[in-house]
Amino acid sequence: MKKNEITIFRIEIESDFSDLEVIVREIEEALKEIGSSSPTHREKAALGSFLHSFYNGIENILKLLAEEIDNNVPIGEQWHRALLRRMGLEVANVRPLVLRSETVEALEPYLGFRG
Repeated sequence: MKKNEITIFRIEIESDFSDLEVIVREIEEALKEIGSSSPTHREKAALGSFLHSFYNGIENILKLLAEEIDNNVPIGEQWHRALLRRMGLEVANVRPLVLRSETVEALEPYLGFRG
């Protein structure tokens, strides 16, 4: 990658991380408002939407890495899971692992919020 491409790549990822921080704050605020009571159907729907946005934000970053660094995005019906798992692997002479195995395991349940 050329220097200007790396700069643009970095800006895109930083923007995605900034968006994720906003989503996390919204989730935290919603959980505070719910407190110890049972969430209403509307609150569950809102939290589900936030979780969907959260995972999609992470997946966008991982997909960008796969496109720009690996030069290969998984395809097929299970591409979302394959992408997540691939980022838990080192690709020799290309890139180090992106996610620790514990992080991959922690993120796998969020695949269900993809829609």
